Amino acid sequence: MKLRIAGLIVSALAAAPAAALTVLTEENPPLNFSEGGRITGAATAVVTEMGRRSGVPLTISMSGWDEAYRRAQSGLDTCLYSTARLPARERLFQWVGPIATNRWAVYGRPDFAGTVAKLDDLKKYRLGGVKTDAKVTYLKEMSVVNILEWGSEREIAPKLALPKTNADYIDLWISSVGAAPRVAREAKLPDVKLVYVFRELPVYLACSPQVPKDAIAKLTQALESMNKDGTAAKLAEGFAGK
Repeated sequence: MKLRIAGLIVSALAAAPAAALTVLTEENPPLNFSEGGRITGAATAVVTEMGRRSGVPLTISMSGWDEAYRRAQSGLDTCLYSTARLPARERLFQWVGPIATNRWAVYGRPDFAGTVAKLDDLKKYRLGGVKTDAKVTYLKEMSVVNILEWGSEREIAPKLALPKTNADYIDLWISSVGAAPRVAREAKLPDVKLVYVFRELPVYLACSPQVPKDAIAKLTQALESMNKDGTAAKLAEGFAGK
């Protein structure tokens, strides 16, 4: 009788649904952004399908990057995307991915006349970037430290239009090829100039170390099946050029 009861308990636990996860993201089109009152984008589509296939309930919400990054390190049930997997971050999260690819770049005003052909060239200019953002972290690691930092891309873009005498003026804005044009339009800077692409790399779903291992395993298996049957690639194609 005891063996039968134990067996029933094990079966019930195995059949129990995975714990729900809170998934945070930021405005970073075309990977993740809000439109018409909903969160969308290529990476959002991939993460949503991962949740559906894995049976892990996901609640996706928009947040400022700095706050989301902190919450994703300590939350019992919290993940974050689209996150660059840098060496300094490796032990801070559990990683699922890659879920997409991102291209990092710097943008200037239309009349920007400087020349940037390598990372060292950036040292000549005042740069603006998002706090705790991977792009800023990477540039600092490459000894590009002349960076003013704010909480979001939307705060930074207008700094390009300030007079050079203003303390918040920047020559170049650190962003990504997908996000910058949209953010610039919203900031009334439609003619922002792509100056230099300095890195292209995969991005991931990064989860708190406290997220259950079985949920990570299920999400990983779901993504593997999406890569195998071509679903992940099709979802990314649906947002190409946006």
